[in-house]
Amino acid sequence: MTDDSTPETSFADRLRGQIGSKAIDPVIRAVRTEIGAARDEITGRARDARTGIVLVVVGAVLALVTTTLIAAAGVVALALVLPLWSATLVVFAVFAVVTALVLAAGLRGLKRGVPPVPRDTVRDLTRRD
Repeated sequence: MTDDSTPETSFADRLRGQIGSKAIDPVIRAVRTEIGAARDEITGRARDARTGIVLVVVGAVLALVTTTLIAAAGVVALALVLPLWSATLVVFAVFAVVTALVLAAGLRGLKRGVPPVPRDTVRDLTRRD
């Protein structure tokens, strides 16, 4: 028994549908593969950014804690041979250099991961054209 609301499809219509499906399947697979590659690349870049952020935070905390504790000890030790103001400037200079190095390493990590754009995947796609 046939339903009046749905017309029966002919053999030719079904054949056309199957041929169209077979032609589109490779394209769909290729698009899914590229989306997966882009997702993997973005994940890697986000991981690099996260590492950079952690290094910047650690550098900031180290700068605060060590500047407070070790700077006081360094000033006291240098004050034995130098005037107090000279000892303070020497210790400040040492800590400024160390802080700058740690923050520079963290910022380098941030630059590698930000913005999280799949550049490698886009470059590979444009080469295929």
